[in-house]
Amino acid sequence: MVNYFGKSVNKIIIPEYGKELVLESVRSAEQLYKNDKVAERNTALDFYYNRNLDIYIEDWFKGKNLSQVPPYKQRLVPRFAKARLMLYKSPPKRLFDGMANEEYESVAFNLDPKTREFAELTWLLGDCAIRTKWSERHQRIEYDIIPIVKKYYIQDESTPFGISYEVERDASGNRKFIFWSEARDKEPGFHFSFDQAGKIYPVPGNEDMVNVYGIIPVSFAKYPSDASDVVRSAVQIGIMATEVALAVRFAIGQPVLVGSYDDKNIMAGIDNLITLTEPGSSFEYVSPKGSIKDMIQAIKDLLDLTAQNHSLKIRWGNAGAVPSGVALTIMDSENLEARESDIPIWREWEHDRYRVDRIVYETHTGKSLPEDIAVDFSEVTYPMSPEQERAWLDWKLAKGIMTQRDLLLYFNPDLSDEELESKMTEVKEEKTAEIQDQRAAQQPVSQIERILNA
Repeated sequence: MVNYFGKSVNKIIIPEYGKELVLESVRSAEQLYKNDKVAERNTALDFYYNRNLDIYIEDWFKGKNLSQVPPYKQRLVPRFAKARLMLYKSPPKRLFDGMANEEYESVAFNLDPKTREFAELTWLLGDCAIRTKWSERHQRIEYDIIPIVKKYYIQDESTPFGISYEVERDASGNRKFIFWSEARDKEPGFHFSFDQAGKIYPVPGNEDMVNVYGIIPVSFAKYPSDASDVVRSAVQIGIMATEVALAVRFAIGQPVLVGSYDDKNIMAGIDNLITLTEPGSSFEYVSPKGSIKDMIQAIKDLLDLTAQNHSLKIRWGNAGAVPSGVALTIMDSENLEARESDIPIWREWEHDRYRVDRIVYETHTGKSLPEDIAVDFSEVTYPMSPEQERAWLDWKLAKGIMTQRDLLLYFNPDLSDEELESKMTEVKEEKTAEIQDQRAAQQPVSQIERILNA
């Protein structure tokens, strides 16, 4: 599906970046959204944030008898996402000339948790965007995740010239969007809002509709494919789990009366006697023949298959011996390989996002941040026995890989600089006293001193 300006359902192609062509493309672009694709992404978002899940299950249980239990929703998608994104299990170190930058760490608000959420959504959706914005009130950089973005491209270019995304929807369903484009050939970029009818409005405080940054203040990340099968499995498992709950409810059986009975209602119970006077009459409870254990096993099998498709393994229950760190490494080997393949994707994104952060920060404060950033992703660690951990730490200290300062922070990473210096001084004094005692014990002792000491 392509319109007059060559726009497809996936991206908008603009022959040139003249103002009128851009505005006309933006006005008509909203009509090209693929509703089923947007609905699919919204479903994934609902399951990730664990919201509105009943509606995806209730449609399959419309009958009166099948609606006797509430929908059995499962918090599966966020757990899969967290398990898969091992790269951000611990926050990476962001270094400038080999050192952390306190100014950037203090101004980039909530960066680590927002980054993890963004990475998990990117894996789930296949691609995602995050906007860097400046908070005048708090004087800091903040971040908004944008899961659904429309991109505008100049003919024959592979990077977007502009983007738009929804920011508001009122009770009547009327939608509002924001548009950003970058500066080109000394022409400023655009920044304005528009509605679904194509009417364009200036953003408050920006009557000229100019992008003051010159770049699109958004960074993008993309995987080769999405994890829509995880969302589909979550829907299926919600349905299956609800059916298990119904099976448990019906396990007591359906009362069946053959013949006739004088009273309209039968009061069942061990303290009630039911007398059937008509010959051949009977009263019994008939239970479904399906096995609840088999139904639960089918759910586990589906979960296992979905996990395997994403290099994950599910450990059911807590029976048996606790796996060692080596055993866990072997079990997670495929996920560790997937983690390694993630590194280039996220290292590039970290650099792109920081480039946007620098420009936004400098535009609003006049201050500059360091130009280059290096990102050191944390290694994956597994639990060790106390003996293994002690031997590992002793080896790192002996080889000079770890210092006494590092060792103190290893056991207590929340130490302040003052507490750390106090501990270091205390350790140094104890070491000095220990060395003096050893030297004193090695000094030759005279016969008189030996007698007096004795």
